Amino acid sequence: MLNASLRFSSSYPIYLIIVSVIFAAVFSFWTYRRTTPPVKPWLRYCLIFLRWSSLSLALIFIFQLTITRYKTYSKPAKILVLTDKSASMNLAKDNTESFGSVKDLLESDGYKRLSDRYIARLFSFSDSLEHEWTNTSALLDSPNTGIGTDLGGAWMQALEKYGADLPAAILLITDGAHNKGVDPARIARLAHVPIYTVGVGSPEASLDLMISSVSVNPVVYQGSQVPVEIGYRAVGVSGKTLQLTLFDQIGKVIKNQSMRILDDFTEGTLRFEIPVDSAGRHKYSVSIKPFENELTYNNNKRSFYLNVLANKMRVLVMSGPPDQDLGDLIRRLGNDEQVDVIQRTTRGTRFYEGDWPDDELLSNIDVVLLHHFPVGSNKKNALEVFTRQLSDGNIPIGFIDGGNVDINRFKLIEPLLGVKALDGRSRIIRGYVNPIQRHAVIVESDETDINRGWSDLPPVLTTANRYQVKAQASVLAEFQDENSDITYPAIVVSETGGMKSGVILVYDIWRWGLKSPGEDGIPEPLFQRMIRWLAIRKIDKRVKLVFDKELFSIQEQVGFTVTVLDENYNPMEGVDVSADILLDSKQGGRTALLGIGNGRYRGGFRAWSEGEYQVNIKAELNKNVIGQDKGKITVEQFSIELLDVRLNEELLKFISEASKGSYCRISNADSLLESLSFKPVECEDMQVIQTFGKVWLLILIISLLIVEWTIRIRTGML
Repeated sequence: MLNASLRFSSSYPIYLIIVSVIFAAVFSFWTYRRTTPPVKPWLRYCLIFLRWSSLSLALIFIFQLTITRYKTYSKPAKILVLTDKSASMNLAKDNTESFGSVKDLLESDGYKRLSDRYIARLFSFSDSLEHEWTNTSALLDSPNTGIGTDLGGAWMQALEKYGADLPAAILLITDGAHNKGVDPARIARLAHVPIYTVGVGSPEASLDLMISSVSVNPVVYQGSQVPVEIGYRAVGVSGKTLQLTLFDQIGKVIKNQSMRILDDFTEGTLRFEIPVDSAGRHKYSVSIKPFENELTYNNNKRSFYLNVLANKMRVLVMSGPPDQDLGDLIRRLGNDEQVDVIQRTTRGTRFYEGDWPDDELLSNIDVVLLHHFPVGSNKKNALEVFTRQLSDGNIPIGFIDGGNVDINRFKLIEPLLGVKALDGRSRIIRGYVNPIQRHAVIVESDETDINRGWSDLPPVLTTANRYQVKAQASVLAEFQDENSDITYPAIVVSETGGMKSGVILVYDIWRWGLKSPGEDGIPEPLFQRMIRWLAIRKIDKRVKLVFDKELFSIQEQVGFTVTVLDENYNPMEGVDVSADILLDSKQGGRTALLGIGNGRYRGGFRAWSEGEYQVNIKAELNKNVIGQDKGKITVEQFSIELLDVRLNEELLKFISEASKGSYCRISNADSLLESLSFKPVECEDMQVIQTFGKVWLLILIISLLIVEWTIRIRTGML
C-alpha cells in the first residue's frame, strides 16, 4: 500500500502566504478584465494565468516556503541468513549431518518460499563476517576453510552493515563450534533481533585423538631442562593405549610416553623436560599415534619453537621514586626464573641502590627498562652520559610512562625510542587498552585471538597528546578514551639502526592485576614477552623479514612484513621487494610485495602442503640489490577448528532463547522456515523542496514573465 502527502512550512505564517497568493490571483484578474486592444477570451485567461503564476512563485520564493513530500509504503521484512564456512563444517559423524545438509537446506523449496516472502540477505562467516552472496550456488561451491568461528562477531558485523535498518530476524546455520571473539552467550541479548539457530552436525562424540595445547616458554637458556606441558584429548578410545611422542627438529625421538585410556572422553596434560644444549632457534613437534577410523588425523600433531639464549637475562630497571606501579613490576619480573633484576630507584639526585650504572655493569645487561623515568631530580649531564652508553652498546630499551616523567629530560633519551615527546599542553585521561596488531610482545605465537582477556581489564591512565609515534615504529595497542571515540598509542615497538625499543604509554597497570592476576592474566605475560623480545639480539640488516607468527595452519594464509632501510637506517619507499617461496628446499613460486608505507612491504601466500617453508626476500632499487633476508616457518594441518567438532547444541539453544528466537536441528529446519512469520515493514520516504535561493525557481519566474510580455507585445498591448 502506498500513501503520499504534502506538508508546507515557512519562516512566515502560512496564512499570510495563502492570502498573498489569493491577492495575486485577484490582481491578475483585475489587470486583464479589459485589454486594449481587446483580445480573445482564451488569450486573456492565459495572460491572467501567466501573471498569477509568476507573482505566486515570486511570493513563494520571498516567503521561503518549504514543501515536504511524505511517502509511506510497506515492504517485506528482511532476514539475515548467516552460514558457517569454517573448517569444522567439513567434519561430521555421518553424511546426513554434514555441510551437504546445508546445501540441501539452501536449495530446498522451504528456503525458496522464505526468500519469496521476505528479503533474505545471505552471508558466510568463520572467524569474521566474510561475504554477502547474491547467488546461493556460489556460496555452496566455495570451500569451508575458515580457521576459526566467531558466532557473536558474525551477527554483530552483519547488523552493523544495515545500521538502524534492523532485520526482522537472523537465521544462524552453524555447528556452534565457537572458538574466537566475544562469548556469544553473553551478547545474545544485545542483538535486538531474534536469532533462529540451525544446528549442523552431531552432538555425539566421534573417535578422535588430538593435541589440544602446547605450553612452553618460548625463550629459554642453554644447558637447562625446559618443561613442556602437552594437553591432549581422547574421544571414543576407552580401553586403548595412547602413545605420545616428542621429536626434535631433525625428527629424532626425544621422549615417548604411553597411557591407558579408561573413559570414552578423556582430557589431560603430560609433562616433558627437553634438554637444550645449544643456543639458537630450535623446532620441536609432538604427536599422538593415530588409530583407525579417526574422524580426522589433522589434529594429531603440533609443532613449537624454542629460542635458546646462552645466558640468563639481566634486566636493569631504572625508575623514578618508588610507587605502586614499580612494586607491581618488580614483583612480576621476580616471578620469572629466567630474569635477574638489577634496580636503580631514584632518591633525589641519586639512587637508593647506588650511583649511575657504569660501563662494566651495562656491558653485562641484556635489557634496560625505564619505569616512570627520567624525572626532574635526575641530573641532566649524568642522563646524557647514560644515554650515550646505551646508544654505543646498542642495548635494547623498554620505557613505561608515568605521570611524573620529566619531558625535557625524556627528550635526551627520545632518539633511542619509537616515540617522541610533543610540546604543548597535555591531560591525564582514563580508558582501556585494545591490541590492534599481532606481535610477539602482545600474544604468544599459538594464540589465535589477540584481544582475548583485554576487554575485561579495568581502566588505566594515559597522558593524552604527550607523545607522537615515529614513522619507523609500530603501534601494537591503542588506548581508547572512556568518554570519547578518540584513541592514542598505548604499546609501541621499533627496531631501527641496531636499536630495539618497546614503549608502554599507560600507567596504573597494577590495576590489571586485580582482574587478571599471575601468569594467566595480562600484565605479567606482557612484561615477560616484552623483556624476551627486547633481549633477543639480531644482526642489524637493512632488509628484515618478520612473519606474523611462527606456526600457521594450512587453512590460513601465511603473512609476513619486510622492512627496508637506507644507508642511514631511514625507511625506504618505492623499492621492488620480491619473495621466493620454497618447501623442503624446492622452489614453489615467487610473489611481489605491496608497499604499505614507512619502508614496510606486505606479502603472503597460501601454503600448498604442510611442511617447513623458507621465504627468501630480495629488495631492489633500479635493478640494484639493496639487501636480502630469509626466514622459515612451519605450516601444519592443525587448526583450532579441530579442537572440538561436535555440534554444540547447548550454546545454540542458549543464543536462541536469550534473543527470543528458537533452535532446531538442520533435519527439522523446513518446519522452522515455514513457521517464521513477520509483519511487513512500514517505510517512509521524505523529499524536502526548499524554494528560497533556488536558481531554477528564479529562471521559471523570469520565463513566465517573458512569455507574458511577448504575448502583450505581439497583440499590441501597452
